Amino acid sequence: MKSGKTLTWLIIALLAALALPNVISLLRGPAPTPDVFAAGYTLTEAIEMSAQNDKPVLVLATADWCAPCQALKRGALTDPQVAELIRENTIPVYLEDGDNSAEIGELGVRAFPTTMILERGQVTAMLEGGASASRYGGMLKRELLGEQ
Repeated sequence: MKSGKTLTWLIIALLAALALPNVISLLRGPAPTPDVFAAGYTLTEAIEMSAQNDKPVLVLATADWCAPCQALKRGALTDPQVAELIRENTIPVYLEDGDNSAEIGELGVRAFPTTMILERGQVTAMLEGGASASRYGGMLKRELLGEQ
């Protein structure tokens, strides 16, 4: 009987340890919108600009209540190399759940955070979930620059 209780407490401790980063992130509150999205383009504006200059649109779909979203906004999206890659190679669009629910729904977003690359109005790449700066930057380099 004792080994069963010990196992139960070990599982509870493990689950609590795994949940702790998300709880801390939510307690810190929503992260500010990363500077790379400061231009404030709407999805419609960005798609029109993309058609004119042949630059792809990078869309970040996020939510204030989403802990992985806050981690992505505080982490990878504030990394200077990632931000420069986005600024130089895309038209960045920030979509917040609630304020931009219609656009998020039209894009078929199933999870938060989701990053999409749109070319000619079509999704050509998608990354669901959070990512470190190196993983996020690597995805962008593959999709935008063709680097492996």
